[in-house]
Amino acid sequence: MNLTVASRADLDGVVTLVNDAYRGSSKQPGWTHEMTLLAGKRVDSASLSAMIEKDRATILVMRDGRDGVGCVALQPVDRVEWYLSMLAVDPDRQADGLGKSIMAGAEKFASERGAQRIKISVINLRASLIAWYERQGYIRTGAVEPFPYEDPTVGRPLRDDLSLITLTKSLQSPAA
Repeated sequence: MNLTVASRADLDGVVTLVNDAYRGSSKQPGWTHEMTLLAGKRVDSASLSAMIEKDRATILVMRDGRDGVGCVALQPVDRVEWYLSMLAVDPDRQADGLGKSIMAGAEKFASERGAQRIKISVINLRASLIAWYERQGYIRTGAVEPFPYEDPTVGRPLRDDLSLITLTKSLQSPAA
């Protein structure tokens, strides 16, 4: 399996993959779903096109042969920090360790382009997902951001107690 930069031709497949992983759109959702927190689509082709337009973000796709089985989005915040979002793995493959492989590939991709740190935001009520990121080396910063309730592109919130927890990971090797 390999991780490659998504092209515009990949976007419809990425939309299906992300919506399946986050919202169980066409498949039984895996453990990473948000169906009890948010309704509606997680992404659509227009939002993904806007993400990659003018190189604001890069979407990486993991393929098993020709099929996309996972993806992640990366966006430079500044010279040293990049923001990682939209990590998704096909629900049928979520027990295969692909999430770890995608994260490692995304971190390498960002590091090769000068990133020294990756930042992520996770919904506060996703304890098992936060714990998974912590096992991957991400550390809670203590920052909590309000959930974007007014943003229709995130779906329709089903609860009024959502917020976003910020975690970061240093990509620099510890000094020997």
